[in-house]
Amino acid sequence: MEAGSQPASMELGVRVPRVSVCVPSYNAARFLPAAIDSVLAQDFADFELVVSDDASADDTTAVLGRYADPRLRVVRSEDRLGQAGNWNRCVELARGEYVILLHADDELLPGYLDRAVAVLDAHEEVRLVHCAAEHIDEAGNPLFLQTLLDEDLVDGDRVILRRLLLEGCVINPAGVMVRRTAYERAGPFTDRIVWGVDWHMWIRVALQGAVGYLAEPLARYREHGHSGTSAVMASGRNARDEMWVLADVFEHIGQVLPELCDLKAPALRGVAHRTWCFAETMCELGDMDAARVGLRNALRISPRMIAQPRVLGLWAATYTGYTWFARVHTGKEWITGRLPGR
Repeated sequence: MEAGSQPASMELGVRVPRVSVCVPSYNAARFLPAAIDSVLAQDFADFELVVSDDASADDTTAVLGRYADPRLRVVRSEDRLGQAGNWNRCVELARGEYVILLHADDELLPGYLDRAVAVLDAHEEVRLVHCAAEHIDEAGNPLFLQTLLDEDLVDGDRVILRRLLLEGCVINPAGVMVRRTAYERAGPFTDRIVWGVDWHMWIRVALQGAVGYLAEPLARYREHGHSGTSAVMASGRNARDEMWVLADVFEHIGQVLPELCDLKAPALRGVAHRTWCFAETMCELGDMDAARVGLRNALRISPRMIAQPRVLGLWAATYTGYTWFARVHTGKEWITGRLPGR
């Protein structure tokens, strides 16, 4: 049977698609057409496209009104649900066997649905499949390619899970398809944090079984500058939230995969490393208060970092300027090449 011609199942007389592409949206009218069009252009046709509009105040309603495709379903919240709340609403609305949350400013590239569905159909043990992603700017211009592995993989050896624990959110959210049953088993996206909500979910899903990866870039992830990121870093929320994620998932790991408990210490050092890198980025951007907050948090997580000259050097640079620090060292590549405390 050719791709796109799969018969839909029936549930109480209602057509149930194989795939639910759910788009959580909030004030994203300028990007929504690209996201929607990228889904409607897919060769695989047995999907529903659900847009969950989180009480947007822009032209979202008018934009959505231009579409007449019967696979498009629009649900609008009158009151703001927030990020995690809207993601959970999307999962609740999904009727398909497989679910993808496509952010309103991201896009799928041709062939994504075909390739991702094929992996889940062929491998019952796979709970989640994701792909390499092309980062783009607000105008859609390419920035860089984010890859995790050099070739396709059905990972039954927990390699990707280990990388999630040690390296942070290595799964780009722009191209992630999850079995609906895996979402149901994992429970809702947490509202306890604002940084790493998707990372927390991917770990919980990966704990259930294998993870699939497609090395071909089949999604586009749009970057919007540093304003929101800076606000989180200035408050130190990024470090606190990452620590919460690890505390929560390792409590679960102790019950289901105790052999991975030895990864907790290096995982915490990974948080310190990322917090350090964010602090350096804030210093480079000229936000010295945020840089100092990040450095203090990194030291709280891994106190022995204080013995490293570059830590004191970056602290001094938050008063003297990043140019001096960059001149003394050889830039971020040298810095991030040596993980704190390892």
